[in-house]
Amino acid sequence: MNSPTFKKQHGLTLVEMMVAITISLIMLAGVVQIFVGNKQTYRVTEELSRVQENGRFLMDFLTREIRMADFWGCANAATDVTNNLNPPNPPATPAAYPVDPWVNNTIAGTNNVGLNNSDTLTLQGAFGEGITIQTHTQATSSFTLSTIQHGFSNGDLVIATDCRKADVIEITTANSGVDNIVIAAVGSNDPDFGNSTRPEEYNSSGTLYRVKGVTYSIQTGASGEPALFRNENGNNVELVEGVQNMQILYGEDTDGDLTANRYLVAGAAGQVMNNVVSIRITLTLITLRDLLTANGTIGRINRTYSTTASIRNRLL
Repeated sequence: MNSPTFKKQHGLTLVEMMVAITISLIMLAGVVQIFVGNKQTYRVTEELSRVQENGRFLMDFLTREIRMADFWGCANAATDVTNNLNPPNPPATPAAYPVDPWVNNTIAGTNNVGLNNSDTLTLQGAFGEGITIQTHTQATSSFTLSTIQHGFSNGDLVIATDCRKADVIEITTANSGVDNIVIAAVGSNDPDFGNSTRPEEYNSSGTLYRVKGVTYSIQTGASGEPALFRNENGNNVELVEGVQNMQILYGEDTDGDLTANRYLVAGAAGQVMNNVVSIRITLTLITLRDLLTANGTIGRINRTYSTTASIRNRLL
C-alpha cells in the first residue's frame, strides 16, 4: 500500500503576503505614533522644566536682592553724612550715576514702559560684608583695611561709616596684594567720577562697604528672545532669557506699623516710596520653542511666578 505524499510549501501566496504587510503597517503606525507622542511629551517636559527652573532661580535671586536693598551699614544712624563724589549731585540718567543713598530713589521703578509693557525695578544699597578700617589718613585719602582680601577694584563706589558719620567715595587705586586703598585726590575725575572732597577721618571703629545701584528690566536678549537684564552700576548683563514680562507692586506702610497697607504700581497717585516696606514681583516666562499646547495648537507655553519680599532694612 502506497503512503500519501505531501507537497512541501515553497512560498507564500499573494494574499498571504498582502495580509502580512497590512498587519505590519498597522503595527508600525502604532509604534511611530507612540514614538512621536513620547518625543513630543519629552520636548514639552524639557521646556517646561527649564522654564520652572529659571522661574525658581529668579524668584530666589530677586528676593535676596530686595531683602538687602537700602542697607548702608550703620550710615542710616549717622548724623553727619557727606556725598564726596564729583559731581555730588547726580545727573538725570541713573545709569550714569547709579548710587545716591540720600535721595528718595533708593527703591524705585517704572510702570509699563519696558518691552511688552513690562516694569523696571531699581534697588540701591551696600551689598555684601563690610571691611573694617584700621587707619585712615585724610591728608592722603588712603585707608588701611583689616585684610588684604578686600576685593575692591578701581572705580568701585564705597561708603565709609562709623555710625556717627558717613562718606560716599570712589576708589581710584585699589592696590593688589596689599591692604592700602587710595582714594582720588580732590578734583580728580578718574576713573569714573572721582571725589570732589576728602572724607572725614576714620579709625578702627569705621567700616568700608561696596555700594551699588541695580536695575532690572525686560529687554531683547542676544538670541532675539525677551530676557531679564540686570544693570549694576551701568554694567548691563543678560540674566535669564525667556522672561516675557515683569510686573512690580510696591507695598506701602501708611500707618507706621511696618506692614504694607496697600500695593501700588510705580508712580501711583499719593505713593511715598520711602514708606515702601515690601515688593511684589510677578514674572511671566515662556518656552523658547513652539510646542503642542493643551488645546492642540502649536505655540509657546508660558508660566507665571509671583512672590512678595520684605525690605528687611526698612523693618529694623
